[in-house]
Amino acid sequence: MCAYHFRVAGVLLLLLAPAAFGDEAKDALIIETILRLDDFDLGSSEKAQGAVARYLKVNWAGDRYLDLIRRFELKKEAAGVLRLALEKADAPIGAEAASILVGLGGSDLFVKALKGEDGKVASRAAKAISLTGDPNLLAELPRVLADQSRPAVVRSAALKAIYDPTPGKHPELLAMVKAGELADDLKQTASDLLMLSRDPKVREEARSLFASGKGEFPLVVELVKRTGDVKNGRKLFATKTCTVCHQAGAVGINFGPGLSEIGEKLNKEALYQAIMEPNAGISMGFEGWEVTLRDGTSLLGIVTESEESMTLTMIGGASRSVLKTEVASKKQYSQSLMYPGLHRLMTPEELVDLVEYLSSLKKPAPGKK
Repeated sequence: MCAYHFRVAGVLLLLLAPAAFGDEAKDALIIETILRLDDFDLGSSEKAQGAVARYLKVNWAGDRYLDLIRRFELKKEAAGVLRLALEKADAPIGAEAASILVGLGGSDLFVKALKGEDGKVASRAAKAISLTGDPNLLAELPRVLADQSRPAVVRSAALKAIYDPTPGKHPELLAMVKAGELADDLKQTASDLLMLSRDPKVREEARSLFASGKGEFPLVVELVKRTGDVKNGRKLFATKTCTVCHQAGAVGINFGPGLSEIGEKLNKEALYQAIMEPNAGISMGFEGWEVTLRDGTSLLGIVTESEESMTLTMIGGASRSVLKTEVASKKQYSQSLMYPGLHRLMTPEELVDLVEYLSSLKKPAPGKK
């Protein structure tokens, strides 16, 4: 008997076995087994279908939740996938759910959420749509942006989704601001986006447009003399873009270098320099790559390769795998993937608080957790 038949026999035994070790444990074993069988036909077994249905109900957003839905194209689970894409829009699993939902033919669910009256849901839908890369869905975002009847928070989310910090988009946004085509209640969002532009000319022009009399940041030699508020710094870490790329403890996304013990590795001067001048030093293993596909799509992220494909992990933790035959060009990115100008989203006092918090992230003392 070949290995495949042994695996099939194992599935049959699991399906027919009494629940001696509990239904949930049995269902989990069935799930793990059928996922390993490349050509398992879920429709051929009512018991397997029952195991999958129970597992999905109990393990929403669990380790195998999206694997099952993707593998067996479970369109009836679209509502649960939408919920995951919206609730986890700022995490890699949310980006994965958004992509799967489009593959299931659930784009209309995104549109319904985007056009709904719940501002929070609509804002998350705008973010999720930006992660799908689907042209038809992306075309909905400018319509939201232009609709003055929508709340500012929703239009702001649409603006972020359209002009996120990727190469090539910010000059267009800058031109809109200069031409007075952007509503006043969106100018703060535009300022934040432009200050994070990877184009130094765009950042400089944006600074002149939005300066409002603010002076230059103090020099690092002056900042290191100040003492900040750790508690406020922790709050700023969670709200000022840091968590899009970095993880400290259980907070944030594991994309860039981990910060859980950064206070052991860098002093305050080095922390200020890393935030204010990210291009001065790029950590080994976190170099960025610009990849252009044959269909004209441009991607920017950290690349891992196999013999036939490559996977780009992008800012925010979302990933995309493509066949090498789809790639038109690939070149190393000349700058750090960390957003330039990040410190300009804060006051000098807030930056001091953030660095004070980062400096406090050290290994726990012996005997302490």
